[in-house]
Amino acid sequence: MANVAGGSPPAMPPYPSNPPAGQAPSGPPSGPPRGPSEPPREGRSGSRGGITPTGWLLRGLGLCAVSVVSGLLWLVIKPDASSNGVSENRDQASKGVYAFEQYSREEGPHCQEFSTDEIAEYFSEHPCGHLTRALYTTALPNGERVLTSVVTALMPNEASAAQLEKLTTRNGTGNIEDLVSAGRPMPDDFPELDGDRGYASQQQGRLVVIGESAYFANPDHDDARLKKVTTDALRLGWPQDKAPE
Repeated sequence: MANVAGGSPPAMPPYPSNPPAGQAPSGPPSGPPRGPSEPPREGRSGSRGGITPTGWLLRGLGLCAVSVVSGLLWLVIKPDASSNGVSENRDQASKGVYAFEQYSREEGPHCQEFSTDEIAEYFSEHPCGHLTRALYTTALPNGERVLTSVVTALMPNEASAAQLEKLTTRNGTGNIEDLVSAGRPMPDDFPELDGDRGYASQQQGRLVVIGESAYFANPDHDDARLKKVTTDALRLGWPQDKAPE
């Protein structure tokens, strides 16, 4: 077609103004472009499913709190040392060499009035909290019968108990009277408990246990067997102290 004189042909639009029915627009996709190597977007926590430094800190604080609570609970429920000593000596009472049968027992809150000489003076400055005195009978394998006295003095602390036990082992310092020496009514065949025959003593925590023995048939005789009987009887100290009157 010939050009119109003095003009140019009308410009044609690059795309149709309205696409044909059923055809999607061919324009560029909406939204910013996303490259093939772009990493996935992170969540609100700023990590990819891991624990943040704050999270580790909170976990550490939680573990510390558990440790502190566990330690406090142990301090509350742990067994007391003195209680262990009581339980231990009570168990030992049934594991000795000789079988002791208790004949009599007395107890009271004071020790000084039943003591003599330096031991009485010691109790005036360091009063005991509980005194028990008991008599036991037993027999050796050959049938010889033995009378044994066990005296216990419960002191305020282990230091005063140690001082008392040391004092009782020295000669001429006095003693705590046993029930025979105190003049309690006894059967005619019971021997006297004087002269420290078969003497033995022991500190058991706050408790001081003192014992002495004598043969029924030969009261004036003293030997290693008698000492062995008394030493074995010291295990009766804690059970005797805790037994009801």
